[in-house]
This record gives sequence, structure tokens and C-alpha cells, in this order.
Amino acid sequence: MREDHPIDRLIATVQATVTAPVADAMHASSQRLASRRRWVLGRPELFVEPAGREGRSLGLALSVYTARPPWGGDLDRTTDRAHLDEVKELLEELCRISGELQVSFAVDFAGEAIGWVEEGRMDESLAIGLIGEWQRVLDGREQ
Repeated sequence: MREDHPIDRLIATVQATVTAPVADAMHASSQRLASRRRWVLGRPELFVEPAGREGRSLGLALSVYTARPPWGGDLDRTTDRAHLDEVKELLEELCRISGELQVSFAVDFAGEAIGWVEEGRMDESLAIGLIGEWQRVLDGREQ
């Protein structure tokens, strides 16, 4: 893989007023995730945007090497699989927080809205469109 391979970011943000329990859970999750594995491009980071009209935005952000054309062919399978595992782990943590604190998350990838985590579950676009399709492509490349 080339040194100048582009990087995309997956960003999941709380879709409500950020209460103290939600902020505490997000901080704790950021620390917990950091210690769980060796992350390819670094652990998920707490994402905080300053207060705007609707208050501050809080979430988690994860950097991954892009697999979008024309770069996908340059991404080795081991790294791509590691990124998939990282994204799954991050989304599972968001599902846990969502279920425990009844909070929803909007998920953006590479600057585009791609789905939601609500009521402790990923929506279909995340579970099938992102995770399922990514898994299918990787499994096809390994055969």
C-alpha cells in the first residue's frame, strides 16, 4: 500500500441534546475502545463540535484507509479486514450505548450520511449495506 493512500473517516454523532450521562458514556467508551485492540490508524477518537444553534455535537470518529475507487485495489486484504473488524467493534459499542441510554447516533462515512444506530441496533443500511456488503466483498476476494 502506498504511503499517500487516502484516509476516510467514519463519524457517529449523538442525535439529541447531549446529557451528562451520555457524555460520560461516550468518554468511557472512547477509553474502553482504545484498550481493546491495536487499531490500524489509531483508536476511535471522541468527536466534539462546538456549540451551535442546537448545542454541541458529540460522537466518535474512526479513520480508515479508503477502499473507494480507484484506491480499493491498492488496499491489502489484511488491512481491509482489520478495518472492517474495527468498524464493527465501534458500531457494536454505539449499539450498547444506544440501548442503555436510549440515544440515537447518525453515522457518516467519507462525508456522507450512511445510517443510524437507534434503540440499541444498527439500521439496515449499516447492518446490510455497510457491514454485510463489506464482508461479502472481502469474502469474495479471499476465494
